[in-house]
Amino acid sequence: MITAYRRYRRAVKRIAEPQLASEEESVMVQRYFSDVEKYYFRLLVSLNESTRMLTAHITNTLTMLGRMDDRVDQASDFAKNTELLAINAMVSAVRCGEVGRGFVSVSKDLVGISERAEHDLLRLSNLIQGLTSSLSNVDFLPKNAALSWIEAELGDISEYPLTSVRCGALHASVTACLTILDELHQTYESTSQLDVRWLQLGEAIRRVISGLRDTLQSLLHIAGNLTADVQLLSLAEHLDRKQLVEIHEGFLQFVEQHDKMNEIIF
Repeated sequence: MITAYRRYRRAVKRIAEPQLASEEESVMVQRYFSDVEKYYFRLLVSLNESTRMLTAHITNTLTMLGRMDDRVDQASDFAKNTELLAINAMVSAVRCGEVGRGFVSVSKDLVGISERAEHDLLRLSNLIQGLTSSLSNVDFLPKNAALSWIEAELGDISEYPLTSVRCGALHASVTACLTILDELHQTYESTSQLDVRWLQLGEAIRRVISGLRDTLQSLLHIAGNLTADVQLLSLAEHLDRKQLVEIHEGFLQFVEQHDKMNEIIF
């Protein structure tokens, strides 16, 4: 009897579940959004996606910067050792007189290459450290940027941290780093075969530059998308409290239901 009763209860529960789902779906259908509210839905969905992507990319970039910093240190040690070897070879060649004149010229070239490499590696090290500090201090990306914006507009929170000024400052910082990297990239790609291309040192520096450029170009693109979303929100017409409440409730209800959200915003 107990087993039969349990089976009966489970059957009743299975029958009831679709009814609950259909009731929830009927509530979704009944909710109506104006064109203005749909426009804001689109902006807020895009804002959330851009914020999520930028947060993830900053985390990945910081990890990559740590690896690149280690590579720069290794290349710097290599450059210093190359310079010392070149100086010792030049001293020995000078002692050989006329016979060692050719070796003196080659050694001078190696010293010059090493010194330039050390200077460029120092620039890369300073760039990495500055960018690491800048990205580590990015504290204006809310976990849910859309809901935070709505709550700020409703007065539930005192300040909305994700502003176009802060986004613009991050964008400018990454752009400045890319300008330096582009300059170094052009230098090392255009250097003649007789200069650094045949050296392992030059190849190590090129790999660091290329890795940094690729990562920062992607970061700049995502930061640009987020800046555009924030600016669009600031330029859009103001909503009254009723509209804000409606968007807030709709966002809470549908944000995890992508198919339904697409029906709303398009």
